[in-house]
Amino acid sequence: MSLFGEHLRTLVEVNKINIYALAKQAGLERTAIHKIMSGNRIPTEDYMQKLADALPLSPKERERFLESYKISSIGEFKYKQRIQVKELIESIAQIEKDIGARKKNSGTTPAPAGDTNTVAIGSFEVNNLVRSAITEALNNEKKRTVDFVVSDDYQFFYNELISEYIQNPQAQVRQIVTLLKKSDFIDNSNVNLRLLSKILPLAFVSGTGYDPHYIYRTTPDIDPAQAMPYFILISSQKLVLINKDFSRAALINDRCIVDMYSESFEIMFEQSRPLINNFDSAFEILEYCFSMYQQSNDEPFHWIEPEPCVGSSFSEDLIDKTLKSDIPNREEFIKLLYRHYSFIRENQQQNINVCTTEGTLRLIDNGMMYYAPKELFNTMPRHTMRDILVKLQERMENNNVKVLFTNPSKIILPGNTLLTISRRTGINFIMSIDGGSNLSIFMCINISEDSINNAFADFVESIEESGLVYSKEESADTLAKIVSEID
Repeated sequence: MSLFGEHLRTLVEVNKINIYALAKQAGLERTAIHKIMSGNRIPTEDYMQKLADALPLSPKERERFLESYKISSIGEFKYKQRIQVKELIESIAQIEKDIGARKKNSGTTPAPAGDTNTVAIGSFEVNNLVRSAITEALNNEKKRTVDFVVSDDYQFFYNELISEYIQNPQAQVRQIVTLLKKSDFIDNSNVNLRLLSKILPLAFVSGTGYDPHYIYRTTPDIDPAQAMPYFILISSQKLVLINKDFSRAALINDRCIVDMYSESFEIMFEQSRPLINNFDSAFEILEYCFSMYQQSNDEPFHWIEPEPCVGSSFSEDLIDKTLKSDIPNREEFIKLLYRHYSFIRENQQQNINVCTTEGTLRLIDNGMMYYAPKELFNTMPRHTMRDILVKLQERMENNNVKVLFTNPSKIILPGNTLLTISRRTGINFIMSIDGGSNLSIFMCINISEDSINNAFADFVESIEESGLVYSKEESADTLAKIVSEID
């Protein structure tokens, strides 16, 4: 029996509902309802909605009823995975806020980990030892490095590492993680996505100083168990060993043991692959993204960002007028931008652009795309921006592009991060940061791993039916209203 059929049967039995009366009220066939309850049929969404309207459900009960239908329709794994992606995207929106809060509340510096072998027992003692070790490593004047293999279940460790990294962003941190190759993950959730939720905050905090590598659990000739229990190498001078449930830890100063773990880490690191590639200039990012578009080979390329993707409306003449006159290699940059926007325009029909009302209003007010470096571009007049948005409206009406505005009560997008999503070429997190003095700082993190690529692509391709965004028609009305209010 399907979960939905079982849920429907329970509701009928508990509420002592007459099937004939239910069928009549819902305008459905009684035999069809019996087939659903027996698990022999999964109804259409319209059919399910009629049942939900006919049943005596409270708001919470209706929510659980719809949830059981979705799980039965797409499977528990995919259902949970979509929730994971949503939560991961929303967590990005908190990163800058968290960075500011941690800077203000850095607290006191713990004592150094120590110079003698010690053992910590119990979570309180273990956490204190780990905190001291991280602080000592990232404040080391000679060599600020941390190499580690630590489970993503140890949340305290990751929180402390992020907090210390914010204070010492010049430190070099390397990590080896283990990904699962197949999608039959533990407890029907995508373990690789869960790991990514720990890695992304570190990546955004540290920039190019963070270098995570990955191996697959099934990879031959690489045995993660050789380095177990979990361990942290402090500036290649000390070692912290941690057992699997984080209840015991040992600080090791013995040179032979430290060297043994250092050598083991280097072997694993050499045989693993980088999980993140960093780019920190607008030129690099444009060239990189264009190469990604070309490699996508007709695969849909989706965008999740604060503002709608208006680059498709940029002509070469408009680029020439908008680009400042005194930048180096100006002609080459115009050609690169035009190729970039032309590709988006020509391939946008099968793509999805998810954006926010706030981002669109900011686009109009600033007269500049958020990801256009302000040191390179002039601000566009409001009437020019209006013309660009009108062209976007026309493309939406002709089904040449799908732009969907988020429902702010259902999902929050990060305000300074663009996500480009492709099953073939991976996920790009492009963050724009105000560098002051009329400068923009860009960071692009590319992550390409099949289970992660597919999870994000599935999320955005199913987003219209999820209720997280307004429908195509509602989104068109939203943009029309914004355009009509431009002076």
